[in-house]
Amino acid sequence: MRLRLLHFSPSTATGRHDSHRATLGFHSFAREAANEALAQSGVRIEVEQVWALPSITSKPAAQALLTGADLLVLASPTYAQGSPWFVRRFLELGAGLQLWGGLATAFATAGGLHTGGEMTVIDTLRSWQGLGLCTFTFSQKYVVLGAQQKFASDGLFDLIDVWFLRQLARTCIVQLLARSTPGSGPEWARRFQLDTGYYNQFPTQETMESQLGNIRDRMNAPLHEGASGYAWWHAMLGDPALPPDASTLPFHSLLPEPPVSMPHG
Repeated sequence: MRLRLLHFSPSTATGRHDSHRATLGFHSFAREAANEALAQSGVRIEVEQVWALPSITSKPAAQALLTGADLLVLASPTYAQGSPWFVRRFLELGAGLQLWGGLATAFATAGGLHTGGEMTVIDTLRSWQGLGLCTFTFSQKYVVLGAQQKFASDGLFDLIDVWFLRQLARTCIVQLLARSTPGSGPEWARRFQLDTGYYNQFPTQETMESQLGNIRDRMNAPLHEGASGYAWWHAMLGDPALPPDASTLPFHSLLPEPPVSMPHG
């Protein structure tokens, strides 16, 4: 089975590459859960990360990314209180595809938790449904990572951001395993500590720190280390981890320029 993570980095509005850094975190969590599933059941789930932004100029290219995977995950920044135009264009290019029975979900980064990130996720889920895909989230939670408007410095992800990201990644693997072996979903959810009533047994700060502190720090590292902050990700994932260069894309001038005062990631 194949999980395809489609990302639309870079988040040029800030220069921090929030969406890209979140994508790396999700990728690591999905791969970790897939490896555990392989060890315990022999079921192989391939996790691939694809930069989807260049495909919006070609319907065949976009449709090629939308087909051939058992589960699609779309990672998006948030612009102007909702979905970026380039994500909408990508999904529009899928019109006419018949993806019945496939699985799909989405997560987003946003300036704050009140700046439209949930609309980005909702828009994407509706578009996935329009292609015949079966959509889901982690329980009833839309996973949006707000990177501003909180006590932490702008761009920093918190432990709770990383926890929800991991839960969504694990949910993806459980959904695939449940498809592979009908009726196995509850047992796999228990193994991966997924619970639809998670709000009644929320993990403590200490628990999240011990389990997720390192990944949170690695996701935040490029904010103060620059390009060298991605070296660990490259070694761990085995894929190029630097934010992709959008400067050569024909529509680059339509992407917003980051404020000069923002850190470079």
